[in-house]
Amino acid sequence: MLIYLHNIFEFISLLVAIIYYRYLKVNYMKWFLPFLGFIFVGEMISIYRGIILRINTITISHLIAIVETIFYGFIFYQLTQQRLLKKCIQFLVPFIVVCYLSSLMINKKDFSYFALIITVSGFFFAAIALIYLYEKFSDDNDIILISEPGFWIAVGVTLFYSGISISFSLYDYILKHNLNVYGVKLYKLAPRIFSIILYSCISISIILCKKKSKI
Repeated sequence: MLIYLHNIFEFISLLVAIIYYRYLKVNYMKWFLPFLGFIFVGEMISIYRGIILRINTITISHLIAIVETIFYGFIFYQLTQQRLLKKCIQFLVPFIVVCYLSSLMINKKDFSYFALIITVSGFFFAAIALIYLYEKFSDDNDIILISEPGFWIAVGVTLFYSGISISFSLYDYILKHNLNVYGVKLYKLAPRIFSIILYSCISISIILCKKKSKI
């Protein structure tokens, strides 16, 4: 059941975004609804093609990774107040997207190249999220951080991308030593586990938007 547990959390997060959308549509949070819809549908298509049809799903994996890169880059560009970090996002996000596109068009069958891009981009997003958290902790404003939607987004992104970056950095080692849990390779299992954390945090951030709107 663990194989599909992350999809349940994705769906719950999507439902929360649908139910509370009227509280989200006033700012950048409005883009969570189409984003979560795309991710959930993309994951379902990937499961259907991979498990039912037995078709390679690398193209869908690339498209999901590209959308995630653009989306989280946009979110942290909106959240951060640091000009240097904004410029860094403006430069590196398009570069990562180009890397994914080149992998899709040139090295489509070489999963190790895709794993390398995920590893590097994952550490990049984890670093951005940590810098944002440091920025918020350093503020003199009397704000309870755990009541801020941005805090939970950053926590979820930090844990998710740190976890998958470490697992994909060990891609060749995992294959060589056949490391798996109940037949699932560790580099596939880790994203599923950390997705549960990520989408739980996103759901919390959406609910907090409702509370802040009411206040």
